[in-house]
Amino acid sequence: MTKRLTMKIKALFLSLLLASTLTLSAQDTNYMRQVLRQLTSDAFHGRGYSFRGDSIAAVFIRGELRRHKIKPLVDNYFQPYTFSVYSMEGPLSLTVDGQKLKPFTQFRVPSWSRSSWGDFKVLTVPAEVLIDSNALRKFLKKNNNLLQDVFIYIDLSPWYYSSLGTAKDILNAAKALQKRNPFNSRGLIVAWPELNTCSPAYSDYEHGYAYIEVLPSAMPKKVKKINCEIFTQFHPAYPTQNVYGYIPGEVDTMIVYTAHYDHLGTMGDSIVFYGAHDNASGVATVLDIARVTAANAAMGDKPHYTHVFCFFSGEEAGLRGSKYAYEHPVFDFSKVRLLINIDMFCGGNEGIMVFNGDAPETQPYVERLEKLNEALQIAPEIRRRANRPNSDHYFFSQRMPALFLLSMGQRFGGYHDPLDTCERCGLENYLNYVTLIMSLSL
Repeated sequence: MTKRLTMKIKALFLSLLLASTLTLSAQDTNYMRQVLRQLTSDAFHGRGYSFRGDSIAAVFIRGELRRHKIKPLVDNYFQPYTFSVYSMEGPLSLTVDGQKLKPFTQFRVPSWSRSSWGDFKVLTVPAEVLIDSNALRKFLKKNNNLLQDVFIYIDLSPWYYSSLGTAKDILNAAKALQKRNPFNSRGLIVAWPELNTCSPAYSDYEHGYAYIEVLPSAMPKKVKKINCEIFTQFHPAYPTQNVYGYIPGEVDTMIVYTAHYDHLGTMGDSIVFYGAHDNASGVATVLDIARVTAANAAMGDKPHYTHVFCFFSGEEAGLRGSKYAYEHPVFDFSKVRLLINIDMFCGGNEGIMVFNGDAPETQPYVERLEKLNEALQIAPEIRRRANRPNSDHYFFSQRMPALFLLSMGQRFGGYHDPLDTCERCGLENYLNYVTLIMSLSL
């Protein structure tokens, strides 16, 4: 590293760790925690598409940008767009033969499930039918008059840990039930020994059947009937927005920070996915970087590069916001020196993972991180991973140097889990890690 760069990094490190008139020491962690707590509060409804939680979060982010005197990059900070998605509001319950199951821990319902409520008869079908077209045809012929008003129950537990060759085919066919119902029944109840991770996947089109995942251990040996309450709504053009701000630099070459602010929202009125680690932590980090940069600029320490701050919605639904931003640019891609995407930044006891760090255009920046980390002994490890479409950096990486950074290791409350709360989000490594990240903007 050059002498000038080394001096600037040391100055940055000191500004983040020492108390000053800007109170950038204890206040840094405090501000991060305050934003994290706000974004994960019940008032934000999990920042999903139930109760317009994403838009509540967007208004909050815009308010923080205004409060710290960060300029709008687009009109009123918002870039509006629409996409197809489901929301799930209202009561959620499942009672099987008189036994009430617990939402999330014993049963899960994806947001794209068809609304269904009341009592329904249940028909049990062996999982082998999923890969036996003759058996399926016979079942459909025998029960054709019943299927529109019944739920089909399939128990995958005999196959889940099986080493038989057919087990993999059966499990793959069971996963496909989230896209298509071969029984044309009112609904499906699929018993997985390990419930699948909650996700808004497959929520971009209407489904004509209800879908419930259950634990086999929560089900009686012979299921006869269920009572359920599931209320969902399909939005073919759900209105949402990306949020942008910027701080002018000495030159118009840009450092771009990005984070997605959306999460899973709610599973009815019963479950809120608070999303502290994923990704209130990334939003709070980017807002904190913006706050510190703006405060320093106000004191006469203007950044050399123009800083752009992007907050995307729709990431959990398939990178919708960043894809729209890439296809409808609001800044000049040719002037971007580096884009840094931050997603899941609680904990970090094992270090930092960097995606797309081996690309020729990003490798010098990762090497700088590694050298600085080696000198300061900040992170236990900086681990590189190949580029993949797993966060909002991906589309931009086709046109500019773009990195995706996430923390590795505890402490955080889980992945796509209601326990991913502010209180479970560890910030012990935060100040050091954000210093590493900000060094890339020098």
